[in-house]
Amino acid sequence: MPFVQSKNTSCATCGQTAGIFICRGCSQNFCMRHTNDHRELLEKQMNQVFLSHNQLKQDMVGQTTEHNCDIFLQQIERWEQQSINKIRQVANDTRQQVLTTVRQRTDNVKEKLALLTKQLSEAREYGNYFENDISEWTEKLQKLKRTFIEQQKIQLHEDRSSPAFISKISLDDMSNDNPTESFPRSAYQSKYQRFIIERNDDPYKTVNSDYSSGVHSFRFKIKEYGPNTSVILGIISKTVSEDIDTYINRTFYGWSEKNLVYLGDDIKANYNGYRTDIQADDIFMLNIDCDRESISLTNERTARTHVLGVDIRKCPFPWQPNVRFIDNKE
Repeated sequence: MPFVQSKNTSCATCGQTAGIFICRGCSQNFCMRHTNDHRELLEKQMNQVFLSHNQLKQDMVGQTTEHNCDIFLQQIERWEQQSINKIRQVANDTRQQVLTTVRQRTDNVKEKLALLTKQLSEAREYGNYFENDISEWTEKLQKLKRTFIEQQKIQLHEDRSSPAFISKISLDDMSNDNPTESFPRSAYQSKYQRFIIERNDDPYKTVNSDYSSGVHSFRFKIKEYGPNTSVILGIISKTVSEDIDTYINRTFYGWSEKNLVYLGDDIKANYNGYRTDIQADDIFMLNIDCDRESISLTNERTARTHVLGVDIRKCPFPWQPNVRFIDNKE
């Protein structure tokens, strides 16, 4: 910030004392006292950029190609083993497509983040930054966050209309699709979609699909959410009536408000670091892994995933998805 003597210009902060310094970033004049205050404000803004940068970097820790591809490769392997020779070529082609797509997206984001890391570190070390630099870095971080979230929006899709006697598997990339139009087309999803998006009159509605093996993924959008509503996401055992209130269903495993995690007959707050992060228009992916006896929930807005191991003594097979929208009217 260069020294410039001004007889007619007042300090932009106090408006009384003569402004003897001009900030090259905002071109405003400041007195001696408020020059330091102005610089402290810039440092606070820079710290906020660094916090956002570090959070994104932390979220991407472990996000290797193999990590991002894991669930898709498992589905491919199961499908391949069932059909062996008849589908081997299709399985190999699809496997390569998943690896290539995820690698390109993950590496692209990591390269850009590494470049931004270098720029931020050098600027912070030498104090060589102003308002326009902070605005530019903030915009770059926001773009990287959006790209990082968008790269998660792929799924495997089985083409049951294929003329072959075994359904064809392919990569379904929904990055540029309208989220409200990209829900799986099963009967379970269509029933649930009406419930979440259009608000069914019955506040306690669940679905009758049940599973005892394999991995099953379901994607939901919460259209309405406010201070008087609650969302419960998880599973229950078919052995217990679905009409029982989730809050007293001793087989329920899943997540709810107030950082609560349900583990059958045990309810814990902040379990495995879970924090409620539900907002209106959020899109969630619920994965049911019967083979590993676990479930997971991913919020696509925050890109955070929560995993629960399921004790089949408390929640025996078959499992049912249990997602409820509860209106807490007075």
